[in-house]
Amino acid sequence: MSRAISRTQLQSIIRSITKHYPASYADSTWDNTGLLIDCSEEDNGSSSAKVTYPLVLLTVDLTASVAQEAIDNGCSAIVAYHPFIFPSWKRLNPAQNPQHKSAIRLIQEGISVYCPHTAVDAAKGGVNDWLANGLVGGNSALIQSNDTIEQLSSDLVRGEADNEVGYGRLVKLTRSLDLASIIENVKRSLGIEHLQVASKFGDLSKHPIRTVALCAGSGSGVFKSLREDVDLYYTGELSHHEILRYKEMGNAVIVCNHSNTERGYLKQEMSKLLAIEGINCMVSKADVDPLRVV
Repeated sequence: MSRAISRTQLQSIIRSITKHYPASYADSTWDNTGLLIDCSEEDNGSSSAKVTYPLVLLTVDLTASVAQEAIDNGCSAIVAYHPFIFPSWKRLNPAQNPQHKSAIRLIQEGISVYCPHTAVDAAKGGVNDWLANGLVGGNSALIQSNDTIEQLSSDLVRGEADNEVGYGRLVKLTRSLDLASIIENVKRSLGIEHLQVASKFGDLSKHPIRTVALCAGSGSGVFKSLREDVDLYYTGELSHHEILRYKEMGNAVIVCNHSNTERGYLKQEMSKLLAIEGINCMVSKADVDPLRVV
């Protein structure tokens, strides 16, 4: 039997999400955000529209195992950070694409899917501000300034202050921290045991860091918009040649795998914000980075 929630309930959930992560902040030139699967039903008194406390599952990636987790836990909606339908599909063929199979199952079960992605990246207090705080071990007094990367925010913002909204952050510290200390802060913040680092120093405690450019996920496009040099580039992934160039220039690089820079934010921040809004949500346990260190 369908577990679809009412139209009113789904709209309420979306309003709570966009209150913190406005839909206009997403990069519509390529990102497929918003309500990607709408299984809600009219408030007409039918049994399927009477889910009193709809359960919402939070995940970074909507994989087959996450879809099954939502079904097993009786969820009525999923908030998937990454777009589930990406790139946009022209047809459904579950024999060729397992995500198509998951989409069909979710529709059959009446589970709606909303994806905010770059709206969360850009928003003040979003994932990139969370990454900045993790750099200094939560000691915000060490952050002199945490600005958006200018060129991106100027194209993005619609009626907002340019210095508050943007897809990356340029962090300036009140004093230098050594790279080794920053690495330990990042590991604790992200909840990971290993990351990759590039530095001209063999002893990472000898590499001083005062300025940092950071971006959740993939930082390539964001970092190209930088108008000044920085000591450290911090992101989920970069190409081999980008890392090599930064290292040859004397900069440090930290990469942690794409979704490792995003997953902790859902657990530590987004789930709390939505709970305050009255949304009954759970964070996926099946959602993990596709890459692991062996």
